[in-house]
Amino acid sequence: MREERGRETYLGEVMDLRTERSTLNFSLRRKFLLVIGIVVIPVLGAMFVWIGFQQEREVMNQIIHQARILAKQVVLTRQWISDCGGVLVDEKSKGAQGTVYFFENKVEIGGKVYRRFCPAMVTKKLSQYALREALYRFHLTSLDLLNPENAPGPFEEESLKRFEREGLKEIFKVEKTRSGKYFQYMIPLILKESCLRCHTRKGYKVGMIRGGLSVFLPIHHIDASLKKRYFQLFIAALALIFLTVLTLYTLVNRLVVRPVRRLERMAREIGNGNLSARVDIRTGDEFEILGRTFNAMAENLSQSHEHLQEKVEQATRELMKAYQELQTLDKLKSDFLSNMSHELRTPLTAIRGGVDFLKRTIEDRDKQEYLKIIDKNLSRLTYLVTELFDFSKIEAGKMEWHFSRENISALVQDAIDMTRPLADEKGIVMRYDNPGDIYIEMDLERIEQVLVNLLDNAIKFSDAGKEIRLRVEENERGVVVSVKDQGIGIPPDKREEVFKKFYTYATAAKGGKSGTGLGLAICKGIIEGHGGQIWVESELGKGSTFYFFLPKQRENKGKAFVP
Repeated sequence: MREERGRETYLGEVMDLRTERSTLNFSLRRKFLLVIGIVVIPVLGAMFVWIGFQQEREVMNQIIHQARILAKQVVLTRQWISDCGGVLVDEKSKGAQGTVYFFENKVEIGGKVYRRFCPAMVTKKLSQYALREALYRFHLTSLDLLNPENAPGPFEEESLKRFEREGLKEIFKVEKTRSGKYFQYMIPLILKESCLRCHTRKGYKVGMIRGGLSVFLPIHHIDASLKKRYFQLFIAALALIFLTVLTLYTLVNRLVVRPVRRLERMAREIGNGNLSARVDIRTGDEFEILGRTFNAMAENLSQSHEHLQEKVEQATRELMKAYQELQTLDKLKSDFLSNMSHELRTPLTAIRGGVDFLKRTIEDRDKQEYLKIIDKNLSRLTYLVTELFDFSKIEAGKMEWHFSRENISALVQDAIDMTRPLADEKGIVMRYDNPGDIYIEMDLERIEQVLVNLLDNAIKFSDAGKEIRLRVEENERGVVVSVKDQGIGIPPDKREEVFKKFYTYATAAKGGKSGTGLGLAICKGIIEGHGGQIWVESELGKGSTFYFFLPKQRENKGKAFVP
């Protein structure tokens, strides 16, 4: 019967998988395309953008290099003319037309009159010839003008000031005008010894910046070429991305999706009871290995199906036998813990007396510090042994109860007073609205143990400066006591576990030293030994509230809960 129910459950799960098949296949493709969109396309796009930037930078470097060569050529030409003291040009020649002469010295040779051209005049003529060919042009300028035609533009004026102020060797920029884009390049012109023959004004000296040479290169054709390259690069990027996506999609569909579908069909057949179903995958990779593994699994299932019921029955008998043995061992363990806890308390009492005697008689400060350490650890050991002793008595059903009619409100106040030093040490405030005298039948010492344990946990797992609130509420049946902290909280799936023996979730979550895990188990045993109930409500990160209910009159006197 159990086998049939298990089979029905399994077949139901298989049918659910069948109904979700198309969704899973679509989801796999969609996830693959999403990965491509997130990884492949941005990477390829970034690569092509980088290539475009590199091409633009390379073109710009070529333009700068060309401008440097032109400027250097002009400077060398001017240097040669200056070293020669100028050049003589026929004033009637075509190249001399439209020239403004600043020097009256002239020479008549063979009936022709020759005028002396200085470097500035030659530079101007060269610029006119270059501009006529629409190749480039250059311009001499200065902040200390001799010729008004050489007045600097805004860029040239700013560059001349920066040459003097910052000591720059060159300045360039790209400027866009109505006629197109231009690359403007400028260098300073430094006075040399040969220049002082013409520049005789006072204050001029070798090494001084006399002006600047500005070179204008039209780059609109280069800009158009770059745009064309960008368009070609964009088309190539789209084509490469499309081919990459198509190739990857095809490979994944053939190498992943198809083998997965075959495995899914085989699993469905096996789920329907056809243990002879096999899968044939020949991909030469891990899917082929997985297919062989599925076939081997199906073979093993087919062979073991006939003996399954017998093995289940045999396992059930063995488990029952093991359970009985565990019960026997658990009882022996409980008896052993009870006896050992009792035996350990005697030597601990003797050690405690010896430590107290040494503390009273030894005055050496270093030895007193060691005694404090011993005393602290002895107290912890005594506490652990006491917990173990109490739990073993509860578990063995040998707890001794001393019930009497007591004031639960006053007992809560006493527990607060006992734990207040620990709370004050961490700066934790404990608030308790005493409702007045409420008398119930209880074991005073054991309920005090529960209250102290709950308060100790609340203090331990609360941060400094937090608040712990206690309440006592009476109803017709009994009394509900609550301890609310602002600690780490307990997740929903752990709220029943915390009351089981040796469970230490809160300690591990807080990162503190692990205890015995018996405190809350002992509290549960004591409360249910009173015929009451204990539980916890909590919210992660905001704290927990532990409640316990005690009836006014016990119905099941003396029977303790066994965790």
